[in-house]
Amino acid sequence: CVYETSTEAAPTPKRVAGVASVAIHGLLTVPRTATVLGTSGYAVWLAVEDSVVVVSTRDATRLPNGIEITIRAGDDPFQQVHHGASVEIGFGRIMLEGLSVSIGRWWDPRPILPNLTPARLGEAIVDLPATVPDVQSTGLRQALEAFSPNRLMAAARPLIGKGSGLTPEGDDYLAGAIAGVRVLSQALGHEAATLMLDRAANPLAQLADARTTSFSAALIQYALRGQVAAPAGSLLRALAGRGDVAPAHRVLSRVGHSSGPALAAGIVLGAQTLIHTEVTP
Repeated sequence: CVYETSTEAAPTPKRVAGVASVAIHGLLTVPRTATVLGTSGYAVWLAVEDSVVVVSTRDATRLPNGIEITIRAGDDPFQQVHHGASVEIGFGRIMLEGLSVSIGRWWDPRPILPNLTPARLGEAIVDLPATVPDVQSTGLRQALEAFSPNRLMAAARPLIGKGSGLTPEGDDYLAGAIAGVRVLSQALGHEAATLMLDRAANPLAQLADARTTSFSAALIQYALRGQVAAPAGSLLRALAGRGDVAPAHRVLSRVGHSSGPALAAGIVLGAQTLIHTEVTP
């Protein structure tokens, strides 16, 4: 009797190009193993050490911790990827089940703004909403206006994890406000606001890790560095005169069910706190 061993080779993964955020450059260049946290038609979420990396289709929102591939969701590129699977990453490549992603280009999720005056910023945010339903803004506004890391921590505590989904609404609102202050304060020369976020960064990141989803906690950490999703970056640039404010605000507000509106309102709140306080010479 002759026993034959199957020589059938495993299917060759489909090769696709990707555009990645420079914020995750270090996670993608050194070989390591990641774990699939979840999947959808638009994206795959990966746990990479103590952070989260997202591989998404070209018609999804470009994220500060993401890689955008050249395939649309309608082509179902992630159909073979399963929760809990191991994924090999390194040298600018991600080996998903059935899909090999090679990073061909990089983008910077932190908007670079020109010098800005409080008066010009005030004109840009006129009539833009700075609140969202069911999310209390008073404590956060007062903490940001006082440049107080301790008060910011106290205001963040009831916001982080408030709401449902991968990114609860309270998280998005807080992330928008933090990113708005971080990016706009530099354009305004507002040193007190920048120092406040520097001092609060580590405690806030730890609080987010303990109180919300790993994906949302990662986005809050990126926001603390001024790194945001592409539509949020477009709004911040528009507020500084690089683009039209109304269309940019509209595009961001259409992202997700509650994420976009909460991010946009948070950015506007952050801007308001900067122009209502004295700018450091």
